[in-house]
Amino acid sequence: VKRQLQLKYVSIIFASVVLGALMVGGDIYYTMTHLILSENPSLAPMISQINNMLMFKLALYMGIIFLVSLFVSHRFAGPIYRFEKSCQSLSTGDLTHRVSLRTGDELMELQEEFNGMAAALQALVQKDRNLAARLSERVEEIAKRLPEGADHAREDLKSLKIELNHLTKSFKV
Repeated sequence: VKRQLQLKYVSIIFASVVLGALMVGGDIYYTMTHLILSENPSLAPMISQINNMLMFKLALYMGIIFLVSLFVSHRFAGPIYRFEKSCQSLSTGDLTHRVSLRTGDELMELQEEFNGMAAALQALVQKDRNLAARLSERVEEIAKRLPEGADHAREDLKSLKIELNHLTKSFKV
């Protein structure tokens, strides 16, 4: 898992949930205490005790929210990290590489699409490699049929054959 990315997701999820809860909870709390104290000011000590209890519960809930956001972010950050590594493998020419996510991870549809793309690229490069091999053989046959004294043309064809053989060698298929 890419820790920096996971931390970013944890922060976003945690901040969003806490902000929403504080806004709604704070408004309800303010409204309720204002109404209670305006009706019965002698309940101020009880409100103070309630405040202490609520602060403890708030800290507990924030801890639970943090753990949940950590869990949720892990299910996204891990797959994103694997996709980054897979893109790096494909960019080096390894068309046999496939993304493999854990069961339960998010982005499974993207995994299927990515692996389908890699398979399609692999098939295209294999097709081009086969075509280059056939063309290379034909170039060699043509070079053999050239008459004596056509050394320059034979060298050009030999050079062309070498280029054809290197056409898709940088790909692993």
